[in-house]
Amino acid sequence: MTPVRLSDLAFTLEAVIDNAFGQKAVWVIAETSDIKNYPDRGYCFLTLVEREAGASAGGTLAKLEACIWRKNYHTISEFERTTGVAFARNIQLLLLVSVSFNPVYGLRLEILKIDPSYTLGNLERERQAVLDTLLRDHPELIWLEDGQYITANQLLPRPAVMQRIALIAAPNSDGWRDFRHELAQNPFGYDFVVDEYLTQVQGQGAERAICGQLERIALSGIPYDAVVMVRGGGSQLDFGSFDTYLMGQTVAGFPIPILAGIGHERNVSITDLLCHESVKTPTKAAAFLIEQNRQFEANCLLLGDRLRVVAREAMQIAREQVDRETERLRFVTQLYFRECHTSLAEKAVTLRHLDPSNVLRRGYAMVLRNGRILTKTTDIQPNETLQLQMHDGTVEVEVV
Repeated sequence: MTPVRLSDLAFTLEAVIDNAFGQKAVWVIAETSDIKNYPDRGYCFLTLVEREAGASAGGTLAKLEACIWRKNYHTISEFERTTGVAFARNIQLLLLVSVSFNPVYGLRLEILKIDPSYTLGNLERERQAVLDTLLRDHPELIWLEDGQYITANQLLPRPAVMQRIALIAAPNSDGWRDFRHELAQNPFGYDFVVDEYLTQVQGQGAERAICGQLERIALSGIPYDAVVMVRGGGSQLDFGSFDTYLMGQTVAGFPIPILAGIGHERNVSITDLLCHESVKTPTKAAAFLIEQNRQFEANCLLLGDRLRVVAREAMQIAREQVDRETERLRFVTQLYFRECHTSLAEKAVTLRHLDPSNVLRRGYAMVLRNGRILTKTTDIQPNETLQLQMHDGTVEVEVV
């Protein structure tokens, strides 16, 4: 067998591949790996991989080198802007590629376009699969009503005033800093007691770290008004810890209202769907607490105003009633005293008529024994001396 030069073989491969794939573009599904990105130069090198379904590391079916040149480099930023997912390793993508072979650099795929809808669909399918599993496994914690997810955590009563807060955040992170600053600088001067449960909130093991802090909070025995989970902005992949089965189960059944402000504007995580209240950013989480307390204060002030009005009206009604009763009492009292005066006048006339001096003046006399009036003849003994009281004086008489 006659050997051939390596260059001849390489040129032959180049011709064959160019004949098969030249001037053609192919859509392929592959997973990214070993990315070397050079934004300042406007190009990117990476490896595209296809793995066996469910296989662990090493179960690789295919691996090809790929690149994105300057003319198509904008597709990376467009993909990130559309999906909210950072262009990073271990993402499955739908790519439009051209195939080329260079005798020196070998076989390489040039990426012409990235389809964002495929990635968004994958993320949504994975999220929906987790939600469906939660619905099946924990119907007591999460269920559907009119197409909306309802959880036990959402149905917890919200305190009228929320001041004792358990905060889950990454230490010294932007999310932690924004939340604390917004609370401290609230224009109403409200005081908050914030106990920090600091932990990682992204990356491998983040979901277990967050759930571990939630368990610490539940076992603390401290009557927190709410648990606040905050995180600064980032790519969609950075929010993976908030889209897991464990996180959904823990949040849905947690015994204290959970407020999530995990810093994303585009997509809604499983934690957002199942927690008591979800806002977009850590700053808005703090603003939510402030507004909750401001609303309570406004209601108290409104009730105070209503109480003053009602008290004023009640006092006015009572005053008018007292005036009416006073006038009635004055009338009744005057009538009573007038009747008493008439009665006393009549009695005075009667008394004057019954006055003994007036009776004696009319010719009558009184028989006395030692100053005591005698009214019966049987009380008088013969030969005793009695007094006879007349109008102009007293005389002694002897009974015969």
